[in-house]
Amino acid sequence: MKLFKNKYIKLELSSNVFHPTGTSDLLIETIKDNLRLNGTVLDVGAGSGYVGIALLKIFKKKFKLSASDLDKKTINLIKLNAKKNCVNINAKEGDLFKPWKKEKFNFIINDVSGIAEKIAKISPWFNRVSCMAGEDGTKLVKKVINEADNHLLKEGVLIFPVLSFSNTSKIIKYAKNKFKYVKKISSKQWLLPKTMYKDIATLKKLKKKKIINYKVNFGMLLWKTDIYFAFNSSSINKKLNLKK
Repeated sequence: MKLFKNKYIKLELSSNVFHPTGTSDLLIETIKDNLRLNGTVLDVGAGSGYVGIALLKIFKKKFKLSASDLDKKTINLIKLNAKKNCVNINAKEGDLFKPWKKEKFNFIINDVSGIAEKIAKISPWFNRVSCMAGEDGTKLVKKVINEADNHLLKEGVLIFPVLSFSNTSKIIKYAKNKFKYVKKISSKQWLLPKTMYKDIATLKKLKKKKIINYKVNFGMLLWKTDIYFAFNSSSINKKLNLKK
């Protein structure tokens, strides 16, 4: 996919900050096709700032963007990329929602790590970046889901990706206990990176334990990303112009 990085973004990257992936692009495209961002938006675990910057450009800066991540170097990178792209981002250092105290937003985008830690270690996606998502990849996503409602306005929406390299059923069940409506909006399958085939035994063990899931088709291993919207208002579909 990789549409937005080339078309919209001048992006500075760092080896110590998570790089955008296909999931980042699917997240952007899903929001672009199904929501009209306005008001205030919070990007949690924003990394390089890629997702938020792309959305600011797509929606012609019609919303105010806040972003948070764990360390000062990452926040400085977000600010640098915001400047390069002529957009404004209120970027703060801190764990998930801690920098925002009692602030509330129209939209929250979950950008934190969401794959099993053993997968992260053998994948090409993390390199020098640590993954603290837990054995089954649900730790950080569940934490965002748990705290998000306290930071959403009445008709606010939480947007979060769920990767099959985590315990997806656990995440969705948890979300449904926290929100009245949890809707899968989009889905995309991916080919396993070639470098990971040497660790196929690890993948099989994790699948057997039901920590991850994947399909094998004509000898190729396929995993997927689903994008979900979670909210509590019965009128949200009409007011937010959801197309699905």
